[in-house]
Amino acid sequence: MIRNILSSNGKSLGITDILPRYGEDYRLSVMDGTVDYRTIPLGAYDLFKQGSSKQDYLADIEKIKTMGFNTYQLSFSWTRLFPTGEERRPDAKVLAFYESIIDALLENDIEPIVSLSHFDFPLHLYEKYGAWKSRQMIAMYEKYCEAVLTHFKEKVTYWITFKEMSALSYLPFLGAGLHFDSTENQEQQIWLAAHHQLIASANVVKLGQTINPTFQFGSLITINSDSHQENHSATDALGHELNRRKNYIFTDVQTKGHYPNHFLRYIERNQLDLGITEEDVFALREGIVDFVAFSHYAAENIQDLFTNKYVRKNVETCLAQPVLLRIAMSELYERYHKPLLVIETCSEVSDHPQLAKNIQDNVQEIIKSVEIDGIELLGYTPFSWSDVNI
Repeated sequence: MIRNILSSNGKSLGITDILPRYGEDYRLSVMDGTVDYRTIPLGAYDLFKQGSSKQDYLADIEKIKTMGFNTYQLSFSWTRLFPTGEERRPDAKVLAFYESIIDALLENDIEPIVSLSHFDFPLHLYEKYGAWKSRQMIAMYEKYCEAVLTHFKEKVTYWITFKEMSALSYLPFLGAGLHFDSTENQEQQIWLAAHHQLIASANVVKLGQTINPTFQFGSLITINSDSHQENHSATDALGHELNRRKNYIFTDVQTKGHYPNHFLRYIERNQLDLGITEEDVFALREGIVDFVAFSHYAAENIQDLFTNKYVRKNVETCLAQPVLLRIAMSELYERYHKPLLVIETCSEVSDHPQLAKNIQDNVQEIIKSVEIDGIELLGYTPFSWSDVNI
């Protein structure tokens, strides 16, 4: 992993920079939007923690090639390229740094896959506009993406507009910069922010098609597989399905170009006003993604999954049974009929005793999903080696 190399080169605070450290009770309260981060005592932060900076990433990329890998997933930082979000042009030094990584990958015959947003946006936009509850975020996100897509139009083909967008419905501050006071309708704010992100994603897909028609854009959904589903009652099974439906809304819209009927009934029944315009309907229809990326974990429900991953960092317990990965791939492919990219399987814990065996078994099940189930697969990028986040 390549982190913090540019820490002294003009990066402002982003939304993830002001989260209390892992394990703190305050962390969940900030992430779910119930507590203002400005009220958190300094003792809840790792103020002097050193980042895991890696200066020898070029040598690591060469090692990756010798291992036989031919793709690499990295995330660009909106906050580094546009520190406040309101600059007219991106930071040239940051573009040059990203280009050095992309060039090194291409020189080693490794295909880059770039995520444009993973819970990263300038804190300034939260302070000034209220983050994604404001429709103004759409234009600022598009400006950032246009700069990146244009700069790398001849070097990068595969793009993911938002990673784990569904997190905003479970951890609203992490996913969209939402903080609620006692008078606000939380559901209204959550789904309004979700709508703004979906429009932003669709607009960027359409924009990208004009910059380079060969671009391939993807969504990224986090899904859970519960190996104990067969023991659930009918009522539990229904609750499980309703939770799945909620999690799938984002990818449903990004792949099909419209909201599912059950969601339209939901917002009508709960009197939620998302401000959907005719232009929005057209944008969603025109900005459909080309592939579906997903991360896969073992968890009883998606709420527990996100809490374990981002609040407690309790990822050792979430290695899913590989056969459940194959089942998940079949379900996603039947639902969306799009090529799949397995982008993460809870392999962040590199010293986990079962990790190597788990990855080996995952590969075998993925091969079966392609050769037996007929699934179109772009690739598999275990998190332990495949992420750049700076």
